[in-house]
Amino acid sequence: MADEPFAADWRSLSWVEAFPWLQDVSGLFGEVWWTDSVADTGSDVRRLRAARIAQLAMIHRARSTILETFPGLPLDVNVDRLHLPARAASALRNQSCAHTGDLADFTIEEIRDWRNVGRGTVETILHVLADLSVPSGTHCQLTALTVGESTRTVQPAAWITTVMDDLARIADWYTTVGLADSSPLGEPLPAWAPDEILKARHRLDTLTADAIVDNREGGLTVAARIDDALRGLDQRAAYVLSTRFFAEEPSTLAQLGTMFDVSRERIRQIESRAHGTIVDLGVGDGPVGLVAQTVRNLINTVRPLADLLTLLPSLAETVNAVGQPVWRVLERLDDTYTIAGPWCVASTIDEAQSRTRAILHQHSNPHGVAPVGSIDFIETSQSAQLHDLRIAWLLYCGYAVHGDSVVTRTQSVGDYAAAILSIERKALGAQEIVDRFSVERNASTLRNAMAQDDRFVRVDRDSWALREWEMNAYNGIRGSIRDQIDSHDGQIALNELVEHLTNAFSVAESSVISIAASPPFETRSGLVRLMGSDREVYKTPARTRRLFRHPTAWRLRIRITEEHLRGSSFPAPIAIASIADLRFGETRSYSSPLGSQTVTWTGTQPAFGTIRRLLADRAIDVDTDGFLVLGDDGSFAFEPARSMTGDALTDAMSLIGASPTADRATALRVLAAAIGLPEESPVAGVIDGYRQRDDSDIADLLTNLRHVLETDILPQRQTRKTEIDEILDLL
Repeated sequence: MADEPFAADWRSLSWVEAFPWLQDVSGLFGEVWWTDSVADTGSDVRRLRAARIAQLAMIHRARSTILETFPGLPLDVNVDRLHLPARAASALRNQSCAHTGDLADFTIEEIRDWRNVGRGTVETILHVLADLSVPSGTHCQLTALTVGESTRTVQPAAWITTVMDDLARIADWYTTVGLADSSPLGEPLPAWAPDEILKARHRLDTLTADAIVDNREGGLTVAARIDDALRGLDQRAAYVLSTRFFAEEPSTLAQLGTMFDVSRERIRQIESRAHGTIVDLGVGDGPVGLVAQTVRNLINTVRPLADLLTLLPSLAETVNAVGQPVWRVLERLDDTYTIAGPWCVASTIDEAQSRTRAILHQHSNPHGVAPVGSIDFIETSQSAQLHDLRIAWLLYCGYAVHGDSVVTRTQSVGDYAAAILSIERKALGAQEIVDRFSVERNASTLRNAMAQDDRFVRVDRDSWALREWEMNAYNGIRGSIRDQIDSHDGQIALNELVEHLTNAFSVAESSVISIAASPPFETRSGLVRLMGSDREVYKTPARTRRLFRHPTAWRLRIRITEEHLRGSSFPAPIAIASIADLRFGETRSYSSPLGSQTVTWTGTQPAFGTIRRLLADRAIDVDTDGFLVLGDDGSFAFEPARSMTGDALTDAMSLIGASPTADRATALRVLAAAIGLPEESPVAGVIDGYRQRDDSDIADLLTNLRHVLETDILPQRQTRKTEIDEILDLL
């Protein structure tokens, strides 16, 4: 054993004699304590002196061996008796150092290069060795360290004695009263226990960690421990960890190589060493490893990050070395769970969402609606918040939630509407349904979709239900009147009809009465029935606005709208029934180059079927004027109208769909014949004819030309009259 320096009386040995190298360095710091006697130094001060020697050794003895630095070190002490912290003890075991003599030939610099050993750990080891190297060293009683290591001084006198006394007092009382099998801590004390026993139990129940661990020497938090472990990394290594291992968008090796003016391979080496340092923290039974295990135990399925931080507050602290919270550091060290956004999930987010989909599919009704409560795997320490947390998780996964139900199918308005009705369990209007959507949708679009979807039935003017509910369908007021007439053998009392429809649907009494008296119905003597099939057309084609006769066809001028382009059917003037030889309730088909064209009369007035294909064939746009041509031979066509030119007569001919002509007399005859007037009608009569049928645009054009037309045409009529008079004279 290396004890030659202490062959003399060790009680008079000074610090500089125990550590001769101090005389070369200590003066630099203005310190004079090295000449004090070691034996005269109290235990607390001696521990501080040993810590100071460890610091000086780190600075000035880096290349000296342990034995050169601590010449009085006993070489046969088992390192397990030194009460080293877990990290320091692990470092010694990794280097196969079972006794202090195994450290003798290592230099301090070599120890600092050990894997996962930082400056604080090295100072801790040196502190123990310095204290052990003086003759009165208390290495067998060392219970804590003060330099560099994030640990705290255990002071048995401050709490152990009190705890033992209280436990003994409670146990003695239990034994005295014949309850020796009772646990002093494991069960509540009986209410009738003496005050002194209750106070003893209260002290045990309220004992906190801070009462056991002295807080004078720094924190025991995970952040402090990780920072301490990373303190030995140089700034480059810490930066590499921050920008690659912890970054959401990691920097490339090339970018970091350029920044530090080194090769990519050198950055890879720095990253590997730094990564190894931090990964080793999360394993084993050290303090950080135990915290990592605790986090793993808490994340079995899905847990809110906020709840995890409530249970383990130190996880929210920042690890300054890498600029990340502890929970992020631990998450990157562990591949058994993932923290994304506000959620902690076992394995990966994709797997957690896949499990959610499977559970919802299992519990969904035919309309894709499942109870929120079917998501039964959310973990939380706040059971009162469980319902809200389930909803928050479902929203995070992209589902729509309505009250206590979750909608799994929202891709189409029809699917979403079916789900809403399934949840509400009552008929709703289209606007009421889209108001419940979590996305913006148009009520008109929804109405069209439901009208073509067998899952829905309209049960009122704008009220929709699921067909599976077997509610009575609403076919409009006319359809409902027809249904009632059919169910009452062809006629029904008006007052009975009104009562039934106003009670069944949201329709006004006046509307029922009005429609019941309008085609295709009639009300006579208080009875409502269908009009006879011999219903007459009360407005002739010749008196119908914008309808014009040509030698072999009728032409109806219209303006194209969005409805035409969408393919909707549209009303026709009542006179079309005469042209098509239609009686009420009938349909006629005309032939066109692009297929059959229908004209029907089942409502108040006739209607044309869709002309969308004809418009698409000519690339007709909205607001285009044109003519529907109904040929006497059963043909049908659409012809665009000619553009207006500014010439009154030419424009008038264009408005009736006739070819322009320079002959005013011919033009006037065509204009007269188009509205059923004799071809020789005077200008005033033609103008009046157009104005009476409400074709004011044509009447106005002809009025502007009236003087010209009368001046140009009247002489021809006088000549003809003279010829007739001469013939009559001959007779």
